[in-house]
Amino acid sequence: MSARPVPNHRLWLLVLGFGAWCSALITVYGLHSVGCTFFWSADTIRLSLGLAILAHLVLIGWLWRNYAKAPADPAFGPTGSFLHWVIVWTLLSAVVTIVFTLGPTLLLKSCA
Repeated sequence: MSARPVPNHRLWLLVLGFGAWCSALITVYGLHSVGCTFFWSADTIRLSLGLAILAHLVLIGWLWRNYAKAPADPAFGPTGSFLHWVIVWTLLSAVVTIVFTLGPTLLLKSCA
């Protein structure tokens, strides 16, 4: 069985999950900073943070659903199957990372 090398644009799929996590981190801390600067109420800050976290979780869930349903490209052989498996699990680990790192921000006191 002859397998082609995996093209570079496929390797960018490895970054999707944690790229979304980085975006969520920047968004959450940016919103918190803006909310504290402009004296938003604690409920408004928590709502905006919760919506930002939820939007990023939905994005990663959508990416995972679309990518997990698609089978690995058999033309790339075992490397393609491994890459598909790693991308799916990277997306799932990004969801867990968002929940554990950004979820607790909803429980903290706002703007001390």
